[in-house]
Amino acid sequence: MAHHIQSEIYRVITERVGSLEAFGSEREMQAFLVNNPAIVGCWDPSTKSQMPFLVKEEVFIKAGKDQKGRMDIVGVAKIDEKTHELRIFELKHGEIDSSAVNQLATYLSAWRQDDVPKNNLKRSILAHGLKGLTEQNIDELLDQPVGVLIGSKATPEAIRDALAAGISVIKLARFRGSTKSEHEYFVIVENLVGDIAGSARKSWSWQALIEKGLVAPSDSFRISYGADSLAMKPDPDHLSWNWIGVIFDDKSREILLERERIIRERAGKEKPKWLDKSLEAVKNRKGVWLSNATGLFYYAFGFPASYWVPTGYWIHEKTRKSLQELKEELF
Repeated sequence: MAHHIQSEIYRVITERVGSLEAFGSEREMQAFLVNNPAIVGCWDPSTKSQMPFLVKEEVFIKAGKDQKGRMDIVGVAKIDEKTHELRIFELKHGEIDSSAVNQLATYLSAWRQDDVPKNNLKRSILAHGLKGLTEQNIDELLDQPVGVLIGSKATPEAIRDALAAGISVIKLARFRGSTKSEHEYFVIVENLVGDIAGSARKSWSWQALIEKGLVAPSDSFRISYGADSLAMKPDPDHLSWNWIGVIFDDKSREILLERERIIRERAGKEKPKWLDKSLEAVKNRKGVWLSNATGLFYYAFGFPASYWVPTGYWIHEKTRKSLQELKEELF
């Protein structure tokens, strides 16, 4: 049986149906996103919270010795049932260029060094009551922000630089129809660089570092401030946990117990809920969480300025690399 190929003929009519236009200002973009956080993934319809996940607007951060930077929006996105991601948004009215990428990269770097906005943000996030985020594990979220640039368009150079820096670039514009009311419009949202794998998607544990050969279970890590230092090893009972457990060595344990009165005096005003439990664990040679171990050092010796971002302060004695560097090698 013969098969006949049938040609299809189409009539193409070109008609103007509307126009694509930028928002009127960065402030207008900011107000729109705060009122519509689902646009950039910062919303969970199943939450009981009445607050949007875009938890802060205009967050100031130290961007240099005598300079301050202003992050337009800081938000929390839900990745899966147990994982959230901290996103720092920089808004640009008009075209995003390479200088905007560099600016946001500077903010992301400075974020880890400034404890004031981090601790303020911690309280706001915990107020949401998000499933899986507690005072014990929220530090990992705060330690691993993802940068997102938002504008009406971006230069090729900016997209190239953003890809290299691991920063997402989002096109945000309005489509205003010409056939209906001039007040009716649609919003166009387009990711210009594809998916950026945020750190929140990259859960890590001692076991992950061990399996990749970056550390051994018996390896020691040390935190120092001048002549003062403490040493710890991975908690063998929590190697596979994403909450990073550590055990102080005997000398460090003795130092902490000798300075318990000083630790409690310095922590008096803040009254951290974890302090009693952590000191009791030290006395009994039990494990404590990494951020709490760093907090004990902070109260004992006055450094680091922020113990909520602990991984950069602990140095792997075998390789002299920071725990942060080892994490980066893991991914």
